[in-house]
Amino acid sequence: MSTLAFAVRPVLQRLCAGTLVALVVAVAAPGRADAQQTSAEFFEKFNPAQQAYQKKDFGTALKAGKDARTAAKSPFEKKVSLTLIYGAAASLRNYPEAIEALEELERTEGVPANEKLGYHKVLGQMYGQVNKFDRAILETNEYIRGSGGQPADYAALAQYYFAAKNCPQSLQALDKALAGGKQADEDQLKVQMNCHTQAHQGEKVQAVAEEALKRYPKKIYYTQVLRALWERKIDDMALAEVLRLGYEHDWLEDESDYVKLADLALDVGTTGEAQRVLERGISKKIVKNADKVERLLKQAKDRATEDAKTVGQLDAESRAGKNGETDVHLGFRYYSMGQFDKAAEALTRGLSAERVARVKRTDDANMMLGIVYRKLKKSAEAEKAFNTAKADARMAPAAKLWLNVT
Repeated sequence: MSTLAFAVRPVLQRLCAGTLVALVVAVAAPGRADAQQTSAEFFEKFNPAQQAYQKKDFGTALKAGKDARTAAKSPFEKKVSLTLIYGAAASLRNYPEAIEALEELERTEGVPANEKLGYHKVLGQMYGQVNKFDRAILETNEYIRGSGGQPADYAALAQYYFAAKNCPQSLQALDKALAGGKQADEDQLKVQMNCHTQAHQGEKVQAVAEEALKRYPKKIYYTQVLRALWERKIDDMALAEVLRLGYEHDWLEDESDYVKLADLALDVGTTGEAQRVLERGISKKIVKNADKVERLLKQAKDRATEDAKTVGQLDAESRAGKNGETDVHLGFRYYSMGQFDKAAEALTRGLSAERVARVKRTDDANMMLGIVYRKLKKSAEAEKAFNTAKADARMAPAAKLWLNVT
């Protein structure tokens, strides 16, 4: 089974982009430094920088802003020139120079305390951009201590801790970000899955992966759920239904998945299904164990051919008797042959009050009935069958997945 690997950089970029743009507009558009407040030498260098910034010529603004900073003598001159340098550098995504300007601003006399507090937040974001996660953590924590912290601040902090490979602190920050019943977004679910995986917390990994699969139905989350269920040694019939879900969405990725599903299909008599599963695995060059697969595929083909010949006889016997197990076997065979209306009829008959007593695994029969109804686009009937199967603890994990993933 493959493991999860998630990139943090796109997450950090998403966290920073909107806030940085807003702060550049708010902080880096200083009021006009007129001659009464500044020296003539400073004004001569600062005015071209400010005009370039207003025209969004940030490269020119940055260069001229540095010249103005060199000429600055008073705290006011230092503040406005550094603010402009920061704004131009941040607009250019030149984070090292933006960081340098902000850190000097923090040390500049006359900068209000509330502005300095805001610098900690932006510094945290920019340090994240340059992969200095220890500094990102330090600055963000400083901002949270001074401001009390909002969920978005803790969400950013969780990402920085995760990038710094500190899962305990990352999960702790994420708990604060999600306080009050907030729903984790996809990136936050990825953090939880990775951290629980590292801590070998299988049940937690499965729960988070199931949530991710429900809200963001993707192969990577299905694979993680399947891996967790394999490790927990799920009931074989339930495993077959989980693998069927993966096959339906073309999410199976390992040879063992295809071969196991084919084996289980042969066990329950869905021989045509076993043939299709193996043929797809071979065509995708995933199934490569030639000797075993060749034998298994031949067995599936031979039995599927024979089943097609004898299905009429089994149908007659099923209707004539009152053995629900026979009806269920017939339903599985019709499913395997792609005759879903007949499969639904046989399975429903087998699960009827007068016949169900002899059905060995009603949970599996209901799962197949739900799958058949899904094929027939009868959503309400499928949901009812899956919920009935879910009542059996052995089948609950599989039924839950089929209910959550359409």
